[in-house]
Amino acid sequence: MLVETDIISYRQFFPVDPNPFISEKFIGLNSYKVDRVVRLVDNDSQPVIGLVAGIKNGVLQSPFSAPFGGFHFRKENIYSGEIDRFLQLLSEYAESCLLNRIEITTPPDIYNMTFNAKMVNSLFRQGYQLAYPEITSWVDLTRFDGMYRQKNSREYFRQAQRNNLTFSLAVTAEDKEKAYSLICENRAKFGRPVYMTLADVLSTGEVWPVDFFKVESDGIMVASAIFYRNHREICYAVFWGDNDEGRPLRAMDFLLLNLFCHYKNAGFSFMDLGISTENGIPNEGLLRFKESHEALSSLRYKFTLEIKKD
Repeated sequence: MLVETDIISYRQFFPVDPNPFISEKFIGLNSYKVDRVVRLVDNDSQPVIGLVAGIKNGVLQSPFSAPFGGFHFRKENIYSGEIDRFLQLLSEYAESCLLNRIEITTPPDIYNMTFNAKMVNSLFRQGYQLAYPEITSWVDLTRFDGMYRQKNSREYFRQAQRNNLTFSLAVTAEDKEKAYSLICENRAKFGRPVYMTLADVLSTGEVWPVDFFKVESDGIMVASAIFYRNHREICYAVFWGDNDEGRPLRAMDFLLLNLFCHYKNAGFSFMDLGISTENGIPNEGLLRFKESHEALSSLRYKFTLEIKKD
């Protein structure tokens, strides 16, 4: 059976986080958003899979305040049967706690491809329903050689260079606020929601480094980006965008290539660019921009299981 365990015991079993959004520091930062946080392990054997989740209004959620959540595991080449067993025990746990539903959003494949494949397969076979698949994009920085591979993207970058744009970190409080406000303006224009306030972003900086970037034209900010450095190999794009002044200057083409160079030089192997869908519906312009600028696309899954009542 699955049992709730304390932080110290759980971390003795699972000292490594497969992705940053199930780390204790991040969970602790957001724990106030749920009724309680549980750490679940199989008490009948040496735990090889674990789950940190939040419970709110009768729903067990992983994540409860993040792009994705998922499971801890001792090794990626775990037997599929052990995954099946954990999910069966999870259903029994939810029934015993009189919960209504389980919601699980798996991470993109760049975080743990082998385990993901078996977990997604098992979730389907255990009766979980796929809510909607989100298209997520990522860049393999190990293959990046300093310039875009597609001809049009290379030309757009050269146009940006001729416009004398500059790229740099935004380090002052004023510049960080400007960078965030520019992104909010961009998202409002294209009807995309912003789920975090500037205070939320800055508070996350207590958990891991948060980078703010700016592109300027004659000292005026025309594009910006906010990234997390929350994984040893993968940097995560929180927000980015340009404004009406930056768009004809090709500010986004300029911003993205400079971001590639910045994080490749910093030793990162991948850049997680997040989803290009909203409730499963593609934003075609955003997805095309990413894919024409080195990004590969794959699926991120959200599963739900309604708990049967006797």
